[in-house]
Amino acid sequence: MIPSLTIDLSLPPQKRWKLNKLQRRQTLELLEIYSADCGVDVQDRQAVANAAQHVIPPDYWLEMESLAGLLNLPISEVAFANVYYDSVKVTLARVFGCSAFAVENATEILHARNLDWWTVNGALNRSTVMVRFVGGPQGEFTVIGWPGFAGAFSGIAPGRFALTLNAVLSQEPPQLAMPVEFLLRQALEQEPTFDEALRRLRETPIPCDCLLLLTGAKPGELVVIERTPTRSAVRRARDGFVCTTNDYQLLDAQLSLASSPLQASCCGRYQRTESPLAAHRPQTAEECFHYLNDQDVRMSITVQQMVFSVATGRHWVRLPN
Repeated sequence: MIPSLTIDLSLPPQKRWKLNKLQRRQTLELLEIYSADCGVDVQDRQAVANAAQHVIPPDYWLEMESLAGLLNLPISEVAFANVYYDSVKVTLARVFGCSAFAVENATEILHARNLDWWTVNGALNRSTVMVRFVGGPQGEFTVIGWPGFAGAFSGIAPGRFALTLNAVLSQEPPQLAMPVEFLLRQALEQEPTFDEALRRLRETPIPCDCLLLLTGAKPGELVVIERTPTRSAVRRARDGFVCTTNDYQLLDAQLSLASSPLQASCCGRYQRTESPLAAHRPQTAEECFHYLNDQDVRMSITVQQMVFSVATGRHWVRLPN
């Protein structure tokens, strides 16, 4: 069973996070791995943290300060790890994987995704936690994340919406703006409806490129939001489904798909995801996992698999071996 954490948003930010001994060890391991992976020194991580402080909402910064205290580390180390996605996209132009799709059947919309991310010795798999946020202005929501990670890459707000992030690249220059992972958490925390979440996610400036799968509880609420730092396009479902991997379908990225091994694979994964959905829409979470585990969809770096149903509030998460 995947462990869980409960974060009470009605508490002061400094008192929200509590980690047990195992979670502290896991957090320290992840911080060490990804600081080394970026190949930047202490001064560079401090510079990233200094810049991030100006664009991260104050409550979230205070949460990270409390985490730094729990871990006996400088805030710069915790902040750098929390904006890791934005940092490596901007500084290294690295693309992670991820395949995701949403299907509408007679009773609900099912939102499925593989999170594909390079990891050392399965650290991301082993450290996965279900972070349940309660006491927020729009009700509770759950993020599939890791101890010490205050943002969101994958989350569900029952009855409102679910969202997941896929990586992508464009030639558009990066911007100094709220990190993507905190924008996603902010949407889960503050937006009351699918439409309001869609508006925030498509209009808010962000530092780097991404693709966002957003689903709701009502018929027709399943879209892919294609983002660059300043542009957006919304791709809506056709024939009751929509899918995404790591390439734009509507926006012009002005970038060769062969610019990285993962991007070079995205067209094949997209077609392999789309074709079965066109022939048969999954009716259950188990069928969705079957699609996610297709040998041409699941990657060697897949660390989390999940299915969300906003209408029922249910979510299923599996960790590949």
